[in-house]
Amino acid sequence: MRQVEVSTPSLLDDKLWPAYTGILLLFIWFPYVWPLAYLSGAILGLMLIRKWLTQKIVEGTRLSFHQKEQLLFVNDRVSLKMEVTGVEYLQELGIPTSVRLVTERGLTFDADQRVHVIQLRDESTYSLPIHAKQRGPVQIDECTLQFRLPFWLGTIFVTDHALPSWIILPSITRQNRFDSRMVRMGDRLVKHSPLNDPLMIQSTKRYEQEPVKQIDWVATAKTGKLQAKVFQRQNLDTFTLVLDLSGPLGNGLYARYEELIQQAAYLVSYLVKEDCKVELFINRLNADNQIDHLRMSDGRKQLRLALVRLAWIHESDRFVAMKRFDQIIDRQKHPHAELIRIDASLLKQMSVG
Repeated sequence: MRQVEVSTPSLLDDKLWPAYTGILLLFIWFPYVWPLAYLSGAILGLMLIRKWLTQKIVEGTRLSFHQKEQLLFVNDRVSLKMEVTGVEYLQELGIPTSVRLVTERGLTFDADQRVHVIQLRDESTYSLPIHAKQRGPVQIDECTLQFRLPFWLGTIFVTDHALPSWIILPSITRQNRFDSRMVRMGDRLVKHSPLNDPLMIQSTKRYEQEPVKQIDWVATAKTGKLQAKVFQRQNLDTFTLVLDLSGPLGNGLYARYEELIQQAAYLVSYLVKEDCKVELFINRLNADNQIDHLRMSDGRKQLRLALVRLAWIHESDRFVAMKRFDQIIDRQKHPHAELIRIDASLLKQMSVG
């Protein structure tokens, strides 16, 4: 969908069309004032030319975007391809053309600028550097083609509304010195990962680029070839992650909620990469007035769904108080999953660590 606006001198305003037409038809028959009729006719001619040029420009120019991905991580840099057609003909007519792009908060162009203006010279493809700055859904907020008409006829502004959008995911890198081993093990009594439990070794197999710690050196010595351990899966590799963004008093968001979201993203990523099953609870209400709950699953699809849920968290969401949230978790969580809480107490542990 395109919106067309014309900025023109006041003498050429379309609202004056009936007035100029009346002057032309009336004064042309009277002596001494007939030059005003010819002047009105000339102005009407310029207005007709401007209307014709506007129609030709809108119908003849096209602007399109080609984006490779819609999911970005914080601090990612990508190139957005913008293709413009129909500009070469306007250059021959002496109509300079430019495009003005404005981004939303959380997305910038090169040199961290939110406004980018490009002078279009010919029909070609332009590469726009995009920098993801902040977590959340973002898009190109405004894209306006500007055409300066000759003879002071005015300027045409064509605004496109079908613009590219992205979802900026939280970072999955650990950005502190805190050892999260105890946290990611949850409340279990054993402190080692159930995936690497030496009591749960089922057999061995030929080594195929597994981590070095999974090499079975005894079997390797017996066979003369590198052998890797095969562990028996069990229910202990299921986790329930509870993200509580409430403040110390249980009302409103915690001041450092972005750090809590980032820690949740890191833990989900780590557990999924370790072939664990994960479910995620967030203390906010969804469109159905239910707690935001991502049900138990594993694999890359589960990681993608979890990161998108975390990216959509916004200050304007409706959040549930801590006490009520705990009651819902006790009732809905997976019965055999280990519980990992991500809340203000975790940040205190991190500061101590």
